[in-house]
Amino acid sequence: MATLIPKILYENKITEVLDEIKSSYGKLARRGYIYGLIAIDQDAKIIAIDSNFNRKLNYWDLSSIGAALYGVARQGQDFFDADYLERATIIYNNLQIFVRSIGKVELQKKGTREILIILLASKEVNIGILILQTNKFAIKIRKEIEQNELIVNTLKMTEIELKKHIESLKKEIFNNKVEILT
Repeated sequence: MATLIPKILYENKITEVLDEIKSSYGKLARRGYIYGLIAIDQDAKIIAIDSNFNRKLNYWDLSSIGAALYGVARQGQDFFDADYLERATIIYNNLQIFVRSIGKVELQKKGTREILIILLASKEVNIGILILQTNKFAIKIRKEIEQNELIVNTLKMTEIELKKHIESLKKEIFNNKVEILT
């Protein structure tokens, strides 16, 4: 797979579950096109992407947009005095960005992290079916995250540690050409 995406993001158990969501949606709905699914935490730390993620998309920006959309939706939740947010969606031309929380993961002594699924799809994709799919697979995703020490350690990272981690991922992709780019 020739790509500029670190293997750690598309070669893990969560990727397999995201692929299952995408595949089962296709079997059930047969409508619309899913460009990509991403699992992140509420601070936009990417946990996994689906294995067929559209390589022309900037997954870092998409995760930031998704986390920001979720943050705005949470503020709306407070404003409307609602117990929980069902989902958040933005539609641009023929694309929709859908963000949904699938629950929290406990990070021993570091609190909890909200886990979000971000979907970039054509406007024809049936969000109702995707909500059912995310409900169905949410427990499996959270369990896989909790059992993966590397992912848990990434979720525990401070902002400074995360920047160093991203730098090392860039070196993996660009083979030490990062110094020239930065």
